[in-house]
Amino acid sequence: MSVFSDKRVFGIKRKNSSGIATAGQVCANDVILWVIFLLPINIVLHGAGQCFVAIGLFAGNVIGWIFLSKRMNSYAEISPKKIHNAPELFAARYDSWILKDLVSVVWIFTLGLILVSVLKVIVSVAAYFLGMSETICLAVIVAFLVLATIMVDNKLMGIFKTIVFIMVIVACMFMIVAVFYKMDVREILNNYRRARLAGGTSIYLNILYYDGERLGVGKAISMAGIGLGCIAMPLMYKGVINIRDVKELDAGRICAIVFEGFTVLLSSMLALLVVPVLYPDSVYPYMNSFQVYNLMLKRILGNSTYAYAGRFVILMVFIIAVVVMLESLMRNICEHIRGLIPTTNRAGKTTKLVIDISVVVFTGIVVFLIGHFVEYGRERVIAGSWNLCAAALAAPLMCTLMYRNSTKTGIYAGLISGILAFFAWNYAPFIKNSTFVTELDLSCGVVGFVISMVVCVLFSMFTKKNRKDELEIFDRMMADQA
Repeated sequence: MSVFSDKRVFGIKRKNSSGIATAGQVCANDVILWVIFLLPINIVLHGAGQCFVAIGLFAGNVIGWIFLSKRMNSYAEISPKKIHNAPELFAARYDSWILKDLVSVVWIFTLGLILVSVLKVIVSVAAYFLGMSETICLAVIVAFLVLATIMVDNKLMGIFKTIVFIMVIVACMFMIVAVFYKMDVREILNNYRRARLAGGTSIYLNILYYDGERLGVGKAISMAGIGLGCIAMPLMYKGVINIRDVKELDAGRICAIVFEGFTVLLSSMLALLVVPVLYPDSVYPYMNSFQVYNLMLKRILGNSTYAYAGRFVILMVFIIAVVVMLESLMRNICEHIRGLIPTTNRAGKTTKLVIDISVVVFTGIVVFLIGHFVEYGRERVIAGSWNLCAAALAAPLMCTLMYRNSTKTGIYAGLISGILAFFAWNYAPFIKNSTFVTELDLSCGVVGFVISMVVCVLFSMFTKKNRKDELEIFDRMMADQA
């Protein structure tokens, strides 16, 4: 069954997107989540060692775009079965709709937790700057997400996201230039020294140190391992299927790497300038990036009317960037939920349209209710959901597109073992009533990925091979890479 075909409510058309629009749209998703929302505060608090996360994000995206994107595009083109998203890739390659549905459930769960967690923060920030109640702001943003998913064509949304993403890069560049225009290098270095950072200025700015101490191997691997989540997220795979042709795909791969490189570099540089700009004030763990950048802009722009307008514009760029990221999450969640609902070929267009719209509205209502009534540690839930996705799906996706002899049993085993490893490593008190992640300082996402990959390969080696016609499709896909 085709999920979201041309004439249905979501407006997603095969072969309908340019390379640069797809690159901007994909980059506006996973990269913005980290470089605007999660990473800056941690760099400010812990020093340049936290930039290993930025390195991992860039590496994960490069691997995805260089090694996996073209394979995904080719397989969807060659396969006689309809493939509109990553779950349907599993159904096509392994002839298993149950596997497709299991993958969809994992993505619905993880993307849903990320969506609601980010939404709760962005609502509090937007409500503060716009002077409105958080409940009304939440309702407005959720209504926008619902309407955009129903009414806005994916191609148009991709162009809009690309523009917003470029505006984010410009905003970061503007703030960095403004810092050096307002303060000379001597003043910046003196403020670093006066801030009495753990280990001193040289240690704080040294990528090999974290909180003033030498960065351990496990910690470095865990931070760089965040990039595995980029491989495990469904957004790139969905995007590259819709690119018009191979030429546009190649352009998109280049643009994506350039976009992500600039964004990761500029956001890291900007975060490292926060301490000297805000001195003698400090940043605290409970603060979010928007609060920190607001204080930073007040210091470098002043409090005049023009300065307030400039500050408002820059912060709104960051807020809009996060909101369009939420729209991508919303669209993907609705698509995966819709894929779980069977419809017969005899069902008319009106029936399918009603089901599509009902899925989006229902999802919006659930998001609103959770966002309004449920409280929890937002940043921790986001990081946990990201790691769960990496542990469960990064290896199966890589094997599906890169390992010729991967089998349905191997993928099942890899997915389930990755999930079990995530929970066992993160929560089971194996060592002196303490968890592995606490004692060994190695993230559950990395451990889950390694275990999942080993299990995928081993089970595939000793289980029934795929059908001959499927292996021929895989071989044709590999030939396209030459």
